Amino acid sequence: MIRPAFLFVTGLSLSLPTQAHYIPGEEPIEVNASLVTTWRSDDLVGQNEYWQIPGTLMGGHAWSMEKGLAVDEASLALGVRINERTFAVLEVGSHGGGDHEDGIELQHAYLGYACCDSRGPWVIEVGRMGPAFSPSLAGHAVDRLASESPLVEDVFYGRDFHDEGVRLWWHETAGWSAGLEIWRGSAYPANSEGDGAWDVFARHKWQNGGFQASFGGWYYQGSSSAREDHRYGGGHSHPPVAPPGQSAEAFPDTRYTGDVDIVGFHGDLGYRLTTDWYLGLKGEFMQMDIDGVVHDEVGRQAELEADQAGVWVQPYLTWRKHTLGVRAEILSTDNSLTGPAAPVLATNTGLQNADEHDPKRYTAVWRYQWRDDIAIRAELIQDDTLADRDLRWAVGLVWAGRLWPSSGLTAPAHRH
Repeated sequence: MIRPAFLFVTGLSLSLPTQAHYIPGEEPIEVNASLVTTWRSDDLVGQNEYWQIPGTLMGGHAWSMEKGLAVDEASLALGVRINERTFAVLEVGSHGGGDHEDGIELQHAYLGYACCDSRGPWVIEVGRMGPAFSPSLAGHAVDRLASESPLVEDVFYGRDFHDEGVRLWWHETAGWSAGLEIWRGSAYPANSEGDGAWDVFARHKWQNGGFQASFGGWYYQGSSSAREDHRYGGGHSHPPVAPPGQSAEAFPDTRYTGDVDIVGFHGDLGYRLTTDWYLGLKGEFMQMDIDGVVHDEVGRQAELEADQAGVWVQPYLTWRKHTLGVRAEILSTDNSLTGPAAPVLATNTGLQNADEHDPKRYTAVWRYQWRDDIAIRAELIQDDTLADRDLRWAVGLVWAGRLWPSSGLTAPAHRH
C-alpha cells in the first residue's frame, strides 16, 4: 500500500509544459513534426507472455517494452488559423514500437473557437482530441524526460488517450484555466458501448522572479460495457504460436462492465539558480474507484469493487544543454471480487495480487540537447512492476521541429 505521507508529498510535487495540445499562432498554417526512437537492452516480458501488472485491469495501448530498436512515436501536426478567432488542428501519428506498433492513426482532428479575442478567455473545441485535464497524459513521448510513460497512465488510461468530444474552458486568464470535457467514451478506461465519459479540470500557473509553478487537478468519470483488453483479447486476439519446444497460452478473454471514477492532481515547481542552472520537480497522483462486474464468454461473472492509486515524482537538474533526472513510481491496489466465479476471474483478469505486490519503477535519465531540435537520451531503468525484478538500459534520439513556416524547434503557437 502507498503510505499516506508519501502520497501527500508526491501529490503536491510540482511539470514542464507539454506540446500535445495548442491554439495555433498568428501564421495561417503551421506544420510541426516529431520522432522518438529508442534502443532497449531487454524485453519486459517474453515473446509468448503477456504484460499484466498484478492487481490491475489493463488495456488501451499499454504495450510492454521490447528489446532492440523501436520507433516509440512519430507524429505530424497541422495547425490552421481560419480567422482571428477560429482555428483547426489535424495530427496523425503512430506509437507503440516493436511488434506492437499501433500503426498510423488520426490522433487530433478538431475545430476551435476563441472568445473574445484570439486567445480567449473562453475557448470551445469540438472533434477528436487529447485530454486537457492531465498535462502528462496529453503529452507525447517527445515531451517526456523519460522514454516510457508513467505506470499510472498505462494502467488507468491505457497510455494513450484520444477521443471524440467537446471541450469548453476558461483559458489561461490571470494564470487560471478551468473547463469541462464531454467524451464519446471510446478511449480507455471507457468504451464506445458504454454511456460515455466526462471530466472537469482546473489548473493555475504562477511565476515570480526565478520561481515558477503550476498545479491542478481533475475528476474523470467513464462508463464501459463488456470492455476487453484489446491489446491481446477481444476483437484483436491472435492465438500465440510458440517455437518448437516452447509453450504459449491463449489470453483469457474476460470483460468489464461498469463505471470508473478517477481523481488526479499534477504539479510543477522550478527555480532558475543561475543563467546555466535550473532545478525542477514534477509529479502526478491519481486515485481510481472501480465499481462493476467482470465476466467471460462462458457466462461466469463476479462483482468488482476496487480502490487503486498511483503516483510518480521526478526531480531533475539542467545545466546548459544537459539534464539529469530521476523518476520514481509506485502503484497500489485494493480489490474486492465477490461471487462463485471470483477466484477464477481474479486470475484471468490479472486482478489477483496474493503477494500484495506494489508495482514500482525507478528511472535515471540523462538528456543532452545536441541541436535545437535533436536530443540524445540515455536511461537506466529498475522495473519492479512484475514479481521478477528487471534492470535494463536504453539509449535514444528525440527530434521535434517546425516544418512550416521556416525551420525551428516549435511554432509560435500557444501551448498548454
